Amino acid sequence: MKDPVIKSPDLAGLLTLQRDELLAQWAEHLQQIPNTRYQQMNVDVISDWLSTDLDCILAIIGNRMGKRLDPILRDHALAYLRDGFRMDEITQGLLLFKKVVTPVIQSAFPPGTEQVFEAIAQIDSSLSQIICRHEQLYYAKLQNSIVDEGREQLAESESLRRTMAALLQKLKLDEVLEIVCSEACRLTNTTGSAVLLLEEEGWLKVSISIGYPLPVIQRLPVAETLAGKSLKLGKPIVDNHPTDQIHAYHLNPDLRSILIVPLIIKDTAIGILDVVNKPGRFTEDDMRIMGLFADQAAIAIENARLHKQAEQLAVVEERQRLARELHDSVTQSLYSASLYVNAAQRALGSEKIDVAAENLQNLRNMTHEAMLDMRLLIFELHPPVLEKEGLVTALRTRLESVEARAGVQTEFQVEGEGRIPLYIETELYRIAQEALTNVVKHARANHVIVQIFFNKKYFRLCVWDDGIGFDSKIADLSGGRGLHSIQERVDRINGRLMIESKPGEGTMLEVSVEI
Repeated sequence: MKDPVIKSPDLAGLLTLQRDELLAQWAEHLQQIPNTRYQQMNVDVISDWLSTDLDCILAIIGNRMGKRLDPILRDHALAYLRDGFRMDEITQGLLLFKKVVTPVIQSAFPPGTEQVFEAIAQIDSSLSQIICRHEQLYYAKLQNSIVDEGREQLAESESLRRTMAALLQKLKLDEVLEIVCSEACRLTNTTGSAVLLLEEEGWLKVSISIGYPLPVIQRLPVAETLAGKSLKLGKPIVDNHPTDQIHAYHLNPDLRSILIVPLIIKDTAIGILDVVNKPGRFTEDDMRIMGLFADQAAIAIENARLHKQAEQLAVVEERQRLARELHDSVTQSLYSASLYVNAAQRALGSEKIDVAAENLQNLRNMTHEAMLDMRLLIFELHPPVLEKEGLVTALRTRLESVEARAGVQTEFQVEGEGRIPLYIETELYRIAQEALTNVVKHARANHVIVQIFFNKKYFRLCVWDDGIGFDSKIADLSGGRGLHSIQERVDRINGRLMIESKPGEGTMLEVSVEI
């Protein structure tokens, strides 16, 4: 039987088709980065540099070349270093590819779907691998060159590396801010640090502070403040003998010295980073080190903020989807129920007992269906926590909470034990959820069996019901019964989907995946 396979666009193939246009746009963006070597190069030369980077991105996305990719990455990274590129220049240049490719992805995939997020995640993963390789070689070379320059510069390298790790690991914003402040104190041997991020209407707000002394003012204007002056000049400011100039620690008697550094990314200020109370006094070397560190910190902070915005957008879209389902199913059922109540009242008033009884029976059926729909929606709003309980417990809870209470006889069979990667568990759970919802709402089944089998290399999920079945070929062509959504999830985990169903003979859905 032919599998109902619905393939998503091939990301590597899509980018290959638009290779020249992507390189041209990417090169133009890089040439506009201020205070970098890219400004000294023409677009054609930059495109030649980026051509190898794009080849590496495509190879990683397409899972091609394997071990042969590493020597190419190494030679290319060393070429960057030999030509005098700084690590922050390389990082900014590579990250700009995401800005260039995002519109292409959004136009190629259905807007707002998980396909878009998955494609962007593949881009993020490939860029992370390439940046990590550049980073390893850069810091290896840097550490070798500063062996004789003492522990202070070695600490500088390590702190920059940790900041980059925070960026690549996509830590949450509060975690990124804590790392930034901790490493800033370590770099400068200071007792306290704070990050103030820009708000609308020209205000700075303390987003995090650590150590001692702590800021006295939690929100201060940019205008006529020391922090504002640093932002306007775009460079660090030192005050080794605190004056009456306004800053976050204004008039704090425990403040002895302060160094304020602007956080700027792509010519846009996002806030300031300060460190306080260095033994002795802040030096020009502290200003230089903190300037380099702030470049990495700004990238990490902005990346975490964008990641948070993406998560919030996903939550909003999920709420909107549930709201639509609530309106389409439960609200309509409740409205229909009110009509049956009115009809029953009129029948009773006319002493038409049989008609009233029929309306009440319809009312009972309607409210039962509404309760079932509501239970399904509530279960989607509060699903089992896969991170803690695992797929087996999640599926067992689902069967007990929904299908069994809907009057369907359930059977759950498990062979093997262990855990599989969380992202695979999540997709498999959503696949099973979609299949079981079809069983409850459409199949008119009396009995459903869920089977899972897994070992260290292989996993199989099977959902079988004895319902009315359907013509799988017609359903495949029409995209009905959630098959399109299921196939998309199967493709995301590189799995295989098989569906067998005939009218009157029930349905069997099987998903298998190598792990």
